[in-house]
Amino acid sequence: MKSISATAPTSHDLERLLLRMSGKDEAAFKALYEATRRKLFSTILLLVKHGHLAEEILQEAYVRIWLNAGSYRAALGTPMLWMITISRNLAIDMARKSTREFYSDPSVLSDFAAEGPTALETIELQENESETVKLQQSILSALQALEPTRRDLVIAAYIHGESRHRLSEQYGVPVNTIKTWIRRALLEVRANILNEVTSTC
Repeated sequence: MKSISATAPTSHDLERLLLRMSGKDEAAFKALYEATRRKLFSTILLLVKHGHLAEEILQEAYVRIWLNAGSYRAALGTPMLWMITISRNLAIDMARKSTREFYSDPSVLSDFAAEGPTALETIELQENESETVKLQQSILSALQALEPTRRDLVIAAYIHGESRHRLSEQYGVPVNTIKTWIRRALLEVRANILNEVTSTC
């Protein structure tokens, strides 16, 4: 059997790995990591600009991907888009915080400030930036078009990994109602994405 890391992984490849990861298959996680690491690292580096910090965020992103693999649904987009969204959200959260919050030691701050993308990383960023931005704009536009409550539910369930039971308690409605709301929201997201793609063709 050929390794998917030897060639560009397809959405089907990644969906299959995520499904296996939902059963805590560590070999599947390793394969997914090898196949997607460069893409996610480039996405994060675009936002935080420093290689060391990007690596830290990347590791946290993969922890979340591992923990939430079972919550991935194709209706929200491709597996890569789902992982990019997780990575970008973490990077944006980190970028908004003061560097002092994380690096109070002056010597560490000096090392941090001196870091920057290498020539290879810069080339990769230029190649991936346009594609990443296009993917993000598509999913964000679709989510923004949702009614606020439905948008919050989708983000909570699929980006932050909240359980349906937890959301049921938070919103004070039965679990089945939460599932219905989320299902309808996903259908609307899919329709919005398709409309956007059609309008730009």
